[in-house]
Amino acid sequence: MTKSIAQRPNSQNLLTQLITNNQLIHDVQSLDASILKRIIHHIGLEDSGELLMLVTSEQLQEVIDQDTWFSPGVGKDERFNATRFCQWLEILLEVGSDFAAEKVSEMDEDLLTLALANLIMAMDSDELAHLTRTAEDDRYSENKYLEKALESTFNTEVEGYLIMSKATFQWDTVSSLLLSLQKDHRDLIERILSRIRFITLEQIDEHDGLYNLLKESQSLEEDVSSEREQRKEQEGYVGPSSAAAFLKLIDQTSLEHLMSQEADPISTMYFRSFKPGRVRPFTPLSPELAKLLRTHGVKTEAPVLKIQSSKKLPSTMRSYLYELRENNTELFKRKILELNFLANVLVSGYSPNQKQHLRPVEAMDLAMRVCDEGFGYVKDLPREDLVKAFKIGWKRRNHR
Repeated sequence: MTKSIAQRPNSQNLLTQLITNNQLIHDVQSLDASILKRIIHHIGLEDSGELLMLVTSEQLQEVIDQDTWFSPGVGKDERFNATRFCQWLEILLEVGSDFAAEKVSEMDEDLLTLALANLIMAMDSDELAHLTRTAEDDRYSENKYLEKALESTFNTEVEGYLIMSKATFQWDTVSSLLLSLQKDHRDLIERILSRIRFITLEQIDEHDGLYNLLKESQSLEEDVSSEREQRKEQEGYVGPSSAAAFLKLIDQTSLEHLMSQEADPISTMYFRSFKPGRVRPFTPLSPELAKLLRTHGVKTEAPVLKIQSSKKLPSTMRSYLYELRENNTELFKRKILELNFLANVLVSGYSPNQKQHLRPVEAMDLAMRVCDEGFGYVKDLPREDLVKAFKIGWKRRNHR
């Protein structure tokens, strides 16, 4: 017997069920951002407008954050993708200009400034008039061609600033957003355009004139990236460059020194920065939503730490954690934090094939196996010294 159309697993049917079932709508609004992102990717961002209307502002911001930063390679810092961000703006605007303006106004202001600074330039109208007059009087100025360059560049005036496009194919989306924000969020748009004006003036100096800048633009993201990484580190995340540096430090340190070393600057900084209250608890899926997502092939599994030792695969780590969980809850929590650090290092800074990152559950399993190797090599190493055991195990594993 064939399935009814409503039961067949395709993206449109998944979307329909998610937005028409009141219980599923409630479940969606409790979803972790990483799972929500997988659902949106499965449906397709361009078809997800109705779903975005239902999610909370916090969920939307977290999903956009996850979806617009990417790492160009294992161990390399994430970069901001302004084009992808613009695609999100386009979908929000399709839902409605007021909806888009409201959601965008709730976003992190630094991130919004970074995104728009990658897409537009802004100058005070009086400053631009001065540049044009100066260029007319200086026959050697690169800006003598400025007027013609402006004629071929999409531009509009907003709040006393001339807004110029850096990316022609994204201009309609950006200009529509600016006009929507101008309606009810004038203070926000004034602050953002003022900051973009300063960025534009700096870029003009770097390019020896606005004319050259109109021909060649560049992204400015270091500050936002650094603040974002610091915020994520407080939640337990290890940045790709920090993870790669930690593993490289092990490779470059002798085994003898690793065995005697008390601490290293990278792990020390991690534990100092980590703030337990910043970690969001994982909300389990309802059985109905879990079944629906499985039917449609959307992965929802969360990392599960199995600490019970197997008779076939004895593990110092698992036995130790099992013992702690039963007898010393506080120390157990501290050791789990250390294990999370090691697993995050492997997720961000290691790839067995230099192409794909490990999944969290794979990284956790590998971290424990590496610790086991360290404990196995140094028999008298205190069992609570997980980070040192990992370093010794990693060194042995990679220099056999």
